[in-house]
Amino acid sequence: MVATSETDVLIVGGGPTGVALALELAAQKIPFRLIDKDLQRSDRSRALGIQPRTLELMNRHGNVREFISRGNLSHGTTFYINGKKAADIDISGLADDTAFPLILIISQVETEVYLDECLANYGFAVERGLEAKSIVQDPKGVTVILNKSDGTQETVHAKYVVGADGAHSTVRHAATGLTFQGEAYPQDFILCDASIRNSKIAWDRFSLCMGRGSLAVFPFKDGTCRVVMSRMDADQDAELKLEDFQTMLKNLLEDAGELYNPTWITRFHLHHRGVNSYRDGRLFVAGDAAHIHSPAGAQGMNTGIQDAINLGWKLAKVIRGERQESFLDSYDAERRPIGQHLLESSDKMFTWGTSSNPFFVTFRNVLFNWALPWYVSSKSRRANIYKFISEFGVSYKDSSFVGRAPGHSSKIGAGDRVPDRKIDSSGNEKWFHELLTPDTHHLVLFSGVGQQSSTKDAMLTAQSEFEKSNREEKTKVHMIFSAKAGSVSSDGYTDIGNRLHDDFGFSEPTYVYIRPDTYIEHIGFLSEINELSKWLQ
Repeated sequence: MVATSETDVLIVGGGPTGVALALELAAQKIPFRLIDKDLQRSDRSRALGIQPRTLELMNRHGNVREFISRGNLSHGTTFYINGKKAADIDISGLADDTAFPLILIISQVETEVYLDECLANYGFAVERGLEAKSIVQDPKGVTVILNKSDGTQETVHAKYVVGADGAHSTVRHAATGLTFQGEAYPQDFILCDASIRNSKIAWDRFSLCMGRGSLAVFPFKDGTCRVVMSRMDADQDAELKLEDFQTMLKNLLEDAGELYNPTWITRFHLHHRGVNSYRDGRLFVAGDAAHIHSPAGAQGMNTGIQDAINLGWKLAKVIRGERQESFLDSYDAERRPIGQHLLESSDKMFTWGTSSNPFFVTFRNVLFNWALPWYVSSKSRRANIYKFISEFGVSYKDSSFVGRAPGHSSKIGAGDRVPDRKIDSSGNEKWFHELLTPDTHHLVLFSGVGQQSSTKDAMLTAQSEFEKSNREEKTKVHMIFSAKAGSVSSDGYTDIGNRLHDDFGFSEPTYVYIRPDTYIEHIGFLSEINELSKWLQ
């Protein structure tokens, strides 16, 4: 007899994207199951870079500072052309509105360990040895037949199914309306994880080398490194040896040192593809199931994790009946443009960096030697690069699912990421984002600064008005007072140096309604807080 079970959300795929979604649902107390067909995690690392924005979001579920201590923080990138240093892109000091301004270089194995630890703290884990063989949806739900590793089957009835199961997604194939357009890159890529000695390269950044072929060196904390190469005129059928990497390393980065004791050598091909919609009825796709692209900029895993974070709280809202079913359309509306932009931009970067056309390679190398040092010499231009790479530039300001009160404008508005600064309560400092837990929305009332600032009583009145009009809306309320207001006891926090007020760009009393993913859903002057109630209704 086939066992049957029910759940609200079935997540297919227990990689970083799937676990990230499970964390959001666990925080929201939504019933779910997280399955993976593999009996154990791979001990081979694919993705390496955790971007600052992802670190912020991961910190909502665990101690990301301890996770960071396991890896190597990168301060930027050094470019080499034909073995000679061309330019340094230093990202130090480009962002001060975050507790996590640097890129973390760490094995995906370690990332998965951290995410599993966070999930275990909620009392959940990946169910392994379960493969989705049949997925059929109807207007009321989704029926999934699971094959177990012992040869038996189980039927699961779920309200929604999310495919976080990679490029060959079973969930995507089960959807009738989804396509996955794109193609493979023609280049042959090889990879080596090994120890290195007598190296003169900087260990606090990664190195990108271009000449006849291209090469990247990513340093790990333990003194090992990853070397990834694309070769011109290489025999793609020949057995790979450590000498292949050492020879090209010497040609493109002479002071890199000597590789030894390799732990992994492999060959791989890359693709760039994107799905036409992230939703098909009650089926959703995220991460590599929705978009696969080049590793340029170390964006792939980060984007998948942030897909999951965007979707998780929305599923929770709809399942609890707090939003209409159509609200789930906002997942595709907000995340697919991000994925498409990533596909286009990373494809351009990757094509420039790995082309095997000898005429183009010669032109590129000459151009980079001249133009790159000039371009990165400007802090503002480096900041533009950083804004994209770090994913702090991700915004949903064009989404119809965010809004602002009439007459309000500020530097940071609806759909934007919330900046992070130090705040104080009775002498105890903390980061603002520490208030923004993933289990709910947050209403933050800012006092404003100077003569226009609000009194504590006026802010308490605004809070009371909101709570009376929105009794069923689960929201945590916080009050942030300007530094001039002095001590605010237990009623709120002081904005140290008024940095948050400056970041947002407002001096008048203002409310900010913040989503569980720490993006702004609605914003307006405190005197217009009734506009937020209208928005929510």
